[in-house]
Amino acid sequence: MNRNLKNCLIAIVLLSILLGLLFTGIINDFDSYFASLIYHNSVLTKIFKTITFFGSTIGIIIICLSLLIWIRDYKKLIWLYSCLIVSTLVNNIVKVIVARPRPLLEHLVQENTYSFPSGHAMATCTLYGGIIYLIWQSKISKKAKIIDTILLLSLVLIIGFSRLYLNVHHLSDVLGGFLFSIIILDIAILIDTRKQK
Repeated sequence: MNRNLKNCLIAIVLLSILLGLLFTGIINDFDSYFASLIYHNSVLTKIFKTITFFGSTIGIIIICLSLLIWIRDYKKLIWLYSCLIVSTLVNNIVKVIVARPRPLLEHLVQENTYSFPSGHAMATCTLYGGIIYLIWQSKISKKAKIIDTILLLSLVLIIGFSRLYLNVHHLSDVLGGFLFSIIILDIAILIDTRKQK
C-alpha cells in the first residue's frame, strides 16, 4: 500500500475516534486536565504570542508571499496554495458544524470563532507540511532535507502548543487540526504523485 494512502487512512481512523470522543463529551475531562498542567508567566506569554503569529492569517500570507522568492516552480506553488485554500475551507465548515465553544479559561489573545478544529494547527501543518514535501522533491542534500524537516515540524508543534498556552484551544482542537491537515496533505500528495507519473 502507498505510504501516503496508509497515512491518510490512519489519520481518518484517528480523527473518527477523536470526533466520537468529542461528541460524547468524553474528551472534555482530558482536555481540562491537560490545560491545568500548563504553567503561565508574563515572559512565556510574550514568547507564545509571538510564536502564534506565524500560524495566523497575516503570518501565513507573509510566508506564502515570501515563497514566491524561493520557489520558482509556480506549479508547485499553486499546489501548495491549493492545499491551504482547501484546508481553510474545511476548517471553516467543520467549525460551524461542530460549533464547539472556546475554553472557559481567560483568553490571552482575542478569538471570535468556534474552537474545533484549531485553524492555526491546520494552517501551519498544511503549509509547513506541504513545504516539507516540496523540500524532499528538491535536489538539495539529504542532510539539509532532514534538518529542514526537523525545524519545520518543530515549528508546527510549537505553534500548536501556543494555542493551548494562550487558552484559546483545547488539546483535542489542535490534534483535530493536525489530523484534518494530514488527510488533506496526503490526498494532495497522492494526486500530485499520480500527475507526475
